[in-house]
Amino acid sequence: MRPIYLILLILCSTSGLRASEQARSETAVTPDLTGDSGILFWTPDQQVTGYSSMAELYPTRSIQGHPAPSELPKTLTNLERFSYRLDGQVLSVADYMQSHRTAGLLVIHNGDLKVERYGLGHLPQNPWVSFSVTKSVVSMLYGAAIKDGFIESLDTPISEYVPVFATGGYADVTIKNILQMASGVAWNEDYADPASDIVNLPTEQTAGFRYMNQLPRVAEPGARFNYNTGETNIAGVILAKATGKTLSDYASEKIFLPGGLSNNANWLLDGPNGREFAGCCISANLRDYGRLGLFALANTKTPSNGNFTDNWMQQSTAPSGGYAGYGYFWRLLGDGIYAAEGVFGQYIVIDTNRDLIVVLQSAWLEAWSDDLEARTLAFIQALSDYVVDQQ
Repeated sequence: MRPIYLILLILCSTSGLRASEQARSETAVTPDLTGDSGILFWTPDQQVTGYSSMAELYPTRSIQGHPAPSELPKTLTNLERFSYRLDGQVLSVADYMQSHRTAGLLVIHNGDLKVERYGLGHLPQNPWVSFSVTKSVVSMLYGAAIKDGFIESLDTPISEYVPVFATGGYADVTIKNILQMASGVAWNEDYADPASDIVNLPTEQTAGFRYMNQLPRVAEPGARFNYNTGETNIAGVILAKATGKTLSDYASEKIFLPGGLSNNANWLLDGPNGREFAGCCISANLRDYGRLGLFALANTKTPSNGNFTDNWMQQSTAPSGGYAGYGYFWRLLGDGIYAAEGVFGQYIVIDTNRDLIVVLQSAWLEAWSDDLEARTLAFIQALSDYVVDQQ
C-alpha cells in the first residue's frame, strides 16, 4: 500500500533558488505544479537552501504569531550515553542526523525542552517547510470551525461549499469522507506516471476541481482509503468559504496565537495573492513545530478547553473506517501516538501517554521509502524511551 504521507500536496518548480525579494507573495510567479525541476527533484544543495527559503521563492502569506512566544523550559537530557541498535549496528544521535540529513531535532517531555539539535547549517530562527505536516494543521482548524459555528456537521456534502461537485463522482461525498481521504472517487497519485491524476491536476484550484469532477466513483464513500492530494485542496477551500477567512488568518487566530507560536511562519499560495494549499507547505522554525505539537497535545489531554469543539482531537485521531492508520489528516501510530508527517522526513510525533513531542526537520534524498520510515520510527522510539528514562 502506498504510504499515506508519501505525496506532497503540490510540486513547486523553480528555475533556480534565487533569493530575490521579488519572489514574495505579491510578485512571485505562480508555482508550476508539474515541472520536472520541481521541489521533489531538487538537488541536495537546493533542498537545504530552498526548504528554509520558501517565502523568497514562491507566493506565501504570513501567519501572525504571538509577539512573545511561549517559553520552553530548557532542561536538556545528556545524550552522551544514548545509543540504539539497528541492523546490528550501535548508532548515536549524530549517526542518525548525518545519515538522514537532519536539519532539526527537538524533543519535549512534560513541557520541558529535552533535546534541541541542528544540522545542515540550519539555524534555530529560520523556518523550514513542513510539506504534508500542514494537513494536520488543517484538521485542527476544522475543530475550531465547528466550535465557532462555521461548519454545522462533517456529514455535510462538500457540494454545499463547492457546487461543481453536486454532480459526478463526488455527488453526496461529505466533508468527513474528504478528511479521511475516503471519497471513493478514482485517483492515481503516482508522480512517476505521466498519465496520473496528480501530474495532470491543474495548479489553479478551481480548474483542478473541474478536472476532479470528471473522475468516476469506484467505491462507496467512507469505505476505502485512497490518498488524494486534490481532496486536501477541497478541504481547504471549504474551510475558507465557511469561515470567510484565509487559512493563514484562521490558523493565526485559532492555533498560532493561543499556542504561543512565533511570528516567522508562512503558508504557500497557489499564486500571487492566491489561496493557501491545504495540504502542503507551512514553513516555521523548529521550536514552533514543537509548540504546535504541545498545542495538539494540550487539546487532547483537556478536550473541553475551548480551542476546538469538545473532544475534537480524540475524534480526529480515531481510526477511520477506510484505514485504521489514518484519522482526519493525522497518521495514527498506535498506543496513543499520532503524528503529522511530511515527505523528505518532516515529523511531529505526539505521544499522549507520555506527554512527549518529537520533531524532525529533514532533507532526505528520497521523498519517502519504507526503509527510511522504519529507520526513522526506530530512532524516534529509542530516543523517546531514553529521554523518559532519564527523568
